[in-house]
Amino acid sequence: MLGAFVAQLEQMLGAARTFPERVRMADRCLVRHALKSPGFDRISAAAGQMLSASGNSRVSEVAADSGLSVRQFERCFVQQLGVNPKLFARIVRFEAALDSKARSSIKSWTDVAHEFGYYDQMHMVHDFDIFTGGTPTKILGEIEILFREQIQAIRSGRHSTNPAGDPQLIL
Repeated sequence: MLGAFVAQLEQMLGAARTFPERVRMADRCLVRHALKSPGFDRISAAAGQMLSASGNSRVSEVAADSGLSVRQFERCFVQQLGVNPKLFARIVRFEAALDSKARSSIKSWTDVAHEFGYYDQMHMVHDFDIFTGGTPTKILGEIEILFREQIQAIRSGRHSTNPAGDPQLIL
C-alpha cells in the first residue's frame, strides 16, 4: 500500500545493528521522503532537520535532502529565515552547547565542545565570543542567574518546561 519507499526503509532498518542506529536511519529516510513531497515547505523542514541535529549538519547534505542545489537552497534559506544556513547551523550548535553545559554542572567545556562537533575548545570559545561577546563561563554564569529555577529543576530531574512544553532551556 505504501510502495517501494516503505520496503526500502524496512530493509535499511533490518540491516541496522542497534536501536539508536535504526532511529537515525528512520529519521533521515523519513525527512528525505517528506522533503520530496509536493507542497511541502522544504526550507522549514531543513531548518528543523538542522535543529534536531543540534547544528551538526552539512549544508550540502541538507540541500541534497531537500532536493535543491546548494546555491538554490542557500538563496531560499536566506529568503525565508533571514540568515544563511551555515550561520543558522552555527547558532543552533552554540545554543545546544550552552544548553548542554547548563544542564550538567559536572560536564567540562572541553566535553561540550567535542559533544557538539567543535574542532577544539577554542573553536567553541570563538563562537561564544562572536555571538555573545563573552567567554562560555561568563555567559553560562549570566544564564544561570536569569534561569536559576529552570536550570535547578532540570539538573535535579524535575524538568521545568517552557510555555511550549519543551524541556529545553529558553535561551
